Amino acid sequence: MDQSGVLLWVKAEPFLVGALQEPPPSKFSLHYLRKIATYVRTRATEGAYPHLYWPTWRHIACGKLQLAKDLAWLYFEMFDNLSVRTPEERLEWSEILSNCATEEEVEKQRSQLYVDTLQFLLFLYIQQLNRISLRTSLIGEEWPSRRSRPQSPSPAERPSCHNKNWNDYSHQAFVCNHLSELLELLLDPEQLTASFHSTHSSLLSRDAVTAL
Repeated sequence: MDQSGVLLWVKAEPFLVGALQEPPPSKFSLHYLRKIATYVRTRATEGAYPHLYWPTWRHIACGKLQLAKDLAWLYFEMFDNLSVRTPEERLEWSEILSNCATEEEVEKQRSQLYVDTLQFLLFLYIQQLNRISLRTSLIGEEWPSRRSRPQSPSPAERPSCHNKNWNDYSHQAFVCNHLSELLELLLDPEQLTASFHSTHSSLLSRDAVTAL
């Protein structure tokens, strides 16, 4: 019998325009994202799951993760911009915001926006793409040995060589290296152990597969 396998095709857009080119907030670690994944499922009637509304994300980001409101909105807006919308819809939204005279009116309009909760969790996780690793900084490309020092790229080539956001190989390597953690974020709480880990019998829901 042939062994079953999975073909993984990584979408480039979330990495190209969705991952900020700077280290993510420390509260975007897997530990906190797992807590968020559990929390939103218990707040389904409060605009948290399966769709996450801006007021609920603002509460989580500012109240629990201690992020500034502007930074919380930046991540929410970046993910919303990845969604499929017509130019007319985006223009209409821009006009609505431009007609707001006060911050309260802006917040009232933003409160109507929502995103797919599971996809947003994955989006927050891939912000780790540009996380600085102390180990890599000490023994990786930043400190090459004289014996194995690679040839330095030309100034014209350097941005594309060192920018993970534009490197297809970095996208695929990141997903492959962290696939188990990405899947655990999508699992329903009853599919996880007490330490928030999956088991051999854990099954993804249809919504989780759709989010992927």
